[in-house]
Amino acid sequence: MTLDIAYIARSFTAVENRDPKADELLRRAYAETHVIPVIGLTGPAGAGKSTLLDHLAVHWAESGEHVAVIAVDPSSPYTGGAVLGDRVRMDRASGHPRVFVRSLSSRGHLGGLSRVVHDMVTVCGVLGFSRVIVETVGSGQSDIEVADLADCVVVVSVPGLGDHVQAAKAGILEIGDVYVVNKADLPDAETVVGNLLTNVGLSYPGDGGVNPSSISPRGALKSSSAQHERHGQPGVEPTYWRPPVLRVVARQGDGVPELAAACDAFLVWQHETVRDTNRRAGRVRRHLLRLAIAELSRTAGDRAQAAALDDGARALSSGRCTPDEAAMECLRALCAATLGADAGIRRD
Repeated sequence: MTLDIAYIARSFTAVENRDPKADELLRRAYAETHVIPVIGLTGPAGAGKSTLLDHLAVHWAESGEHVAVIAVDPSSPYTGGAVLGDRVRMDRASGHPRVFVRSLSSRGHLGGLSRVVHDMVTVCGVLGFSRVIVETVGSGQSDIEVADLADCVVVVSVPGLGDHVQAAKAGILEIGDVYVVNKADLPDAETVVGNLLTNVGLSYPGDGGVNPSSISPRGALKSSSAQHERHGQPGVEPTYWRPPVLRVVARQGDGVPELAAACDAFLVWQHETVRDTNRRAGRVRRHLLRLAIAELSRTAGDRAQAAALDDGARALSSGRCTPDEAAMECLRALCAATLGADAGIRRD
């Protein structure tokens, strides 16, 4: 099958611009039962994510897949559009007939993911793609929300940035499914590898990949519920996933086949444990909640928002209410401005 590049480009543009022409495509996409895997790449600026993605996309394309690459670039401070730096660093993928690269503006959205990325990822299946790779902006600690979008999260680190410390602070060590140390030919690379292995080993014994629960969790610290949801609980479930730590040299493509294999192994384990179905259902619910909040804010208008927040702040500072009560009054006022006087918002 040959990709219809012109149609794909028009479809992505319609989705990004929230054009009514995209409505039918979105209906078909969200009703599609065959969901394609989404790989998310995150990590600090300068980690070499774009170069790594370039090789990774071509690797899967050369194996016969059609790959969509969605690179969320920082917004231009003048136009609000994507800076498009990522596309410059993905020349191999951009020129491959089985790869389509689209750069998006983050538009100031916290976490670096454009609000339309969820919809774009969803329509990729009906546009003929078999896999999607999403690269977030290099904002480091705020990129954790990629875990809510991707089926497999690849966290990229490099020597010299202190990013193992940043990752621990940001909570990235709780959401990464595969860890990659790029520029592994540099002298300090093994220090970063060792730090990551130590941190991962605090929650999961065994080797990188699928482990049977017969392996003793002795010595491992108690992991969080978020980690259990993503990777399983040693000693409780039949198997669990210990995120592997891999070495790559992205500019040469070294280690890319091993990275691709690790991603695919996690996707297989996730499917066998039904985690993929549960995660995607939760993803849609959270996406709808974000859209509802954004629509409420947009429809209420700036004046209504300012008035509601001012009233709430005055009530809070005068001691007439608690923060929760003030927030509920703000919500009630915004709903009233949007839906009418009787918005029907309950306190519970």
